[in-house]
Amino acid sequence: MSESTASPESSESRDRRPYRFLIRLWPRLAPHRGPLLAAGSLILFGTAIGLAFPLVIREILDAAFLAGDRALLNRVALFLLGLFVLQAVVNFGQSYLTASVSERVVARLREDLFRHLVRQPPGYFARSRVGDLASRLASDAGLIQGILRFGVPELARQGLFLVGALVLITITHPRLTLITFVAIPPTVLAGWLLGRRVRRLSSTIQDRLADAVARAEQVFTQITTVQSFTREAWETERFVAEVEATRDGGLRRAVARAILTGVVSFTAFGAVVLVVWEGGRLVLEGALTPGTLVAFLVYWILIAGAVTSLAGFWGNLQEASGAARRIFDLLEEDLELEDPENPEPLPRPTRGEVRYEDVRFRYAPDLPFVLEGIDLVLEPGDTVALVGASGAGKSTLASLLSRFHDVDEGRVLVDGVDVRRMALNDLRGTVGLVPQEPMLFEGTVRENLRYGRTDATDAEIEEAAREARAHDFIMSFPRGYGERVGERGVTLSAGQRQRIAIARVLLKSPAVLILDEASSALDAESERLVQDALDRLMQGRTTLVIAHRLSTIVRADRILVLDRGRIAGTGTHAELLVSSELYARLYRRQFEAERSPEEIAAATGAG
Repeated sequence: MSESTASPESSESRDRRPYRFLIRLWPRLAPHRGPLLAAGSLILFGTAIGLAFPLVIREILDAAFLAGDRALLNRVALFLLGLFVLQAVVNFGQSYLTASVSERVVARLREDLFRHLVRQPPGYFARSRVGDLASRLASDAGLIQGILRFGVPELARQGLFLVGALVLITITHPRLTLITFVAIPPTVLAGWLLGRRVRRLSSTIQDRLADAVARAEQVFTQITTVQSFTREAWETERFVAEVEATRDGGLRRAVARAILTGVVSFTAFGAVVLVVWEGGRLVLEGALTPGTLVAFLVYWILIAGAVTSLAGFWGNLQEASGAARRIFDLLEEDLELEDPENPEPLPRPTRGEVRYEDVRFRYAPDLPFVLEGIDLVLEPGDTVALVGASGAGKSTLASLLSRFHDVDEGRVLVDGVDVRRMALNDLRGTVGLVPQEPMLFEGTVRENLRYGRTDATDAEIEEAAREARAHDFIMSFPRGYGERVGERGVTLSAGQRQRIAIARVLLKSPAVLILDEASSALDAESERLVQDALDRLMQGRTTLVIAHRLSTIVRADRILVLDRGRIAGTGTHAELLVSSELYARLYRRQFEAERSPEEIAAATGAG
């Protein structure tokens, strides 16, 4: 999957300027200007309180201690206590405001990303790694939240401390200030060189972690296959390799960040040694008071702490930048299928007429056509079955009706309206799909049934379940409709899942149905129950059936034989046995093994 529609040059440009992600986030931050301004004011106020502390220390040393003024010492101590109480209140307010904004911004970012992804067609997810997409929603968004909640406020606070303390030490003693500046060049150089390495390693780590998560999700969803082939150890080795690669990258990043912190700490506190040495000399000469020297040292410690924090923030910014790039790349991808600017409404009531007019389709410009010259009409209430070898284009033909793909040439129409001219919600609300292997959501039976129509009452849900021949087995559960079905409906049999899927479509009450091999791969008893439910579902509805089962084929008004993307024959079962050699061959291969001669004769009316 391409990670972005942006050019490699633009992506690299963003990588080289990691702070740009804050610019890209600004439209999402702008609605919170008020809280952000208040938080900024509190940071400024809290910083001013912190910068006042060394001045108070100077007064204590120079006035209280040297002059022996106990009353002044008491007043200064009480003043400091009140100052720190005020600072605690200020810090609480700032922390709450920034946390509130970061929570809202990142929640909206996750919502927008999910909303964007869920509108992509099924083919998009077939080409993507679902685990990687989930990682962007969770961990990448979490990194952005961390930098907004802690990193940016800390950047502002430490930046103000750095500037304010530099100004104050320059005013306090210019000569000592010049000595401390010897620490700045190596600190800046180390931050620039090691920051680049941290950025590259962080991006690699995020990608490898996404690979590991995607692999784990794939294994968990295919656990039956994994265990049946006894591949647990092999899959574990693959996952361990991904995790260890992530760990090794994390260790290299930790080394780079530790070196950065060490260099900054050494240069900063090495400068403190110079200040103590030179300042002590000045005190001994009487050119500097002890209080002024201590205040200067406290200011320099504040500067050293600010520089160290800013160096750490730079590393965090690199990580957040990579995470933001991955999220915004997804958000900036064009939707593969979108609503038209001025959707054309379906006629009401919907009749359910379906037309394919000279349809040609391929999955990519450099691939061959999988459908060519398809002309087909389904009158309201018709049932048309699609048969053909694997890869003949049956599922593709059906998917065009729901506009999961757009045709390359020709048109697909519902009640005379081109599906590309309709709002996707209107179109897909008109078409119901019962897949071969319906997937249920983790939750109760009732919640899964109500997915077909969220405003359905309990009575309507029960009626749909009765129509789908699902009510009896649902009521056999200890909690009835409140029984939890597990992720993907794993606690139910295939036939039970299929009947719940049919009931769900019944609640939706579509005018057009697509049955994608809905009764295949079931035992005889389950097939009978599911087929009975399907018969009820199909009544009065236009139905397109992708089927291999004889029981479904013989009930169709027409059977369409597809061969390599073209219509190779059309007619009833009896007609095609005579007129279509391909159908007769498919029939013998696929159906005769499933029925005895007596059953076939009874089913087809022959004898």
